[in-house]
Amino acid sequence: MTGLPPYVVWRRRMLWLRAVLVIALALALLVLRQFSALVPLSLTPLLWLGALLLPNLLTLLTLNLDPRPQQRLLAVELAMDVLLFLAVVQLFGGASNPMTFYLLVPVLMAGMTLPPMTNGLVLILALTGYMTVSQWHHMPAPHTALHALTRELSALHNIGMAVAFAALAVTLSILGQVIQALTRQQQRQQDKAMELAGRRERMYQVAATLAHQAHELNTPLSSLVMISDNALQEPGLSGTTRADLEQIHALARQVAGKLRRADHHDVPEDIDFAALIDRLRLHLRHLQPTLEIRHQGPDHAVLKQASDWFRVLANLGYNAIDAGAGTLAIQLSTAPEEWRLQISDDGPDHPERPGREGMGIGLALVESTLENLDARLEMEFSRQWTQARIRWSGYGA
Repeated sequence: MTGLPPYVVWRRRMLWLRAVLVIALALALLVLRQFSALVPLSLTPLLWLGALLLPNLLTLLTLNLDPRPQQRLLAVELAMDVLLFLAVVQLFGGASNPMTFYLLVPVLMAGMTLPPMTNGLVLILALTGYMTVSQWHHMPAPHTALHALTRELSALHNIGMAVAFAALAVTLSILGQVIQALTRQQQRQQDKAMELAGRRERMYQVAATLAHQAHELNTPLSSLVMISDNALQEPGLSGTTRADLEQIHALARQVAGKLRRADHHDVPEDIDFAALIDRLRLHLRHLQPTLEIRHQGPDHAVLKQASDWFRVLANLGYNAIDAGAGTLAIQLSTAPEEWRLQISDDGPDHPERPGREGMGIGLALVESTLENLDARLEMEFSRQWTQARIRWSGYGA
């Protein structure tokens, strides 16, 4: 996922496409020059070939603008592509030249990136331009290969070419709109999946916090804080007794605060594998105390961007808990060229939930986080285990 709208992405891609087009046409002119050496090469076609790159100038000047106006700029650039290419085609035999079908490229781009109304305008511009150059165009110089090709084409052939061009243009325009609609639908589904995954992650984090607080209330230290606090509210205490209770109360709160901070400090930027597993085990312990977390691998292997790796493992752990897993097995293998992390759970083997697929549920956050880590995810489901295999280059670890 790039995070950029499609029309911004295609503006950048069209930079290269126009450059390739100009180079290809220039090479074609040189080849044709070999077949018509008696006719000098005019400067006018070369100037019009260079003019095909004018939309690139507009793109380069406005590429860093806010994405919203860039859709309108793309429409302007595609219209310029159509008009400039029609001017080139007009010099090389008009619609009888097969390269006229390049006009279908901006038509397809408009269908994939622009609103229906603007797409329709680009389509009408291309069709009108094609019909115009089919009737009004510059005849190539005599005794040239292009002139011979043009003279051999019959009027009936030109009509067939026009019908084929119009049919293809309309078809590609509609196809582009369909692709654009499907892309938007897929993006909405992905956003919804991310939202649901984020809600579930926050729900589990709140549940873990509440479970931890409930655990604290059952400890002797918390009982001491509550008893000393209640005792201080009693009237008629002597000065010595009140001073002792205040000292006990302050000391108990101070110790409880230090323990609480020790349990809730942030994940560092870099962390070794064993410490990361310990944090994961502590985090998931309050959600499902019976979940057994086993790990295997080099304990001192350092993982960079540890907060992202903790998020990946935590969400895979949430999925395993959802599936009723009793065991979560984590294995790390390191190599100079590639590191591998395998997370397995026995959720599918749980007798009360035989139809669930363990960590295969709700992987939207996991996949998006792994993209930031330049890691690849592979899932494998079996009747006993669900396995998630993560691979990334050793440099990113």
